[in-house]
Amino acid sequence: MKHYVKDRVVVITGGTSGFGFEAARMLLEMGAKVAITGRNQKRLDQAKKKLANKNLLAVRADAVKTQDWRKLIAAVKKRFGRIDVLVNNHGAGIKIAELEQMTDRDLQTVMDVNIISVMKGCREVVGLMKKQGSGHIINVSSGCAHYSWPSWAAYTAAKAGMVGFTRCLHLEMAQWGGKATSFVPGAARTNFCKAAKIDDSWLDGYPSGEDFARTLVHSIDVPENSFIDEVIIWGTKQVKEMLNPF
Repeated sequence: MKHYVKDRVVVITGGTSGFGFEAARMLLEMGAKVAITGRNQKRLDQAKKKLANKNLLAVRADAVKTQDWRKLIAAVKKRFGRIDVLVNNHGAGIKIAELEQMTDRDLQTVMDVNIISVMKGCREVVGLMKKQGSGHIINVSSGCAHYSWPSWAAYTAAKAGMVGFTRCLHLEMAQWGGKATSFVPGAARTNFCKAAKIDDSWLDGYPSGEDFARTLVHSIDVPENSFIDEVIIWGTKQVKEMLNPF
C-alpha cells in the first residue's frame, strides 16, 4: 500500500511521549522526515535515542512562546528545507478542577497551553506553507470538545474552541491549496493524568498512545487532493462507562 507521507516533512509538537512519540515512530517507519519538540531537554534526548532515525530532528521548544516557534521553523527549514505537515499535539490539563477553584492564572495557563499556543503555531507556519502552495495542519483536540464532565470546563473550552478554529483555518488555507484537520481522541493511557495530577487508575483497559496514534497517522497519510475534516476516536471501554457517542 502506498504511503503518501513518504519524504514529507512532518513537525510534531509534544513528540516526546504519548500520541506524538508514537506517531513520530510510525511516520519515520513510513519514510517521512520528522521533527519532534518538547519542553524538557532530558525527555527530548531520550525520545531521540529511542527513535534513532537519520530522518529525525529533535528541537527543544515551548509552544507557548512565539520565539520558540520561530526557532523551530528555522531549524526545520535548515535541516529539511520545508514543512509539509504540522501536528499540534502539545497541551496539558495543567489544573483540572471545578471552575470556582480556578484562579486567573490557572485559567490563563489552560488557555495558553491548550489553544493560544496552537493559534500561534498555525500563524507562524501558515506563511511558509502558503509560499509552498501546499501544507497540512492537524490540531489534536479532545473528546471534551463534544462531551461534558464536571471539573473539565476550562480545558473543554480550549479544546472545543480548537475544533471551531481548525474549521475556519481550513477554509483560509484551502484558498491556496492547504488543509487543516481536527483529531479528537477520547481518554487514553498517556501521561496526561499524571501531568494534571489526577488519578489515572480508571484508565486500566483503555487504549494506549500507540493505539490512537494509528488513526492520527492515517489523518496525515492521505492524497494531496483529499483531507479528513475531523476524526473522533474513543476507547470502547470509555463509551460503555461514560457516554454513548452515537
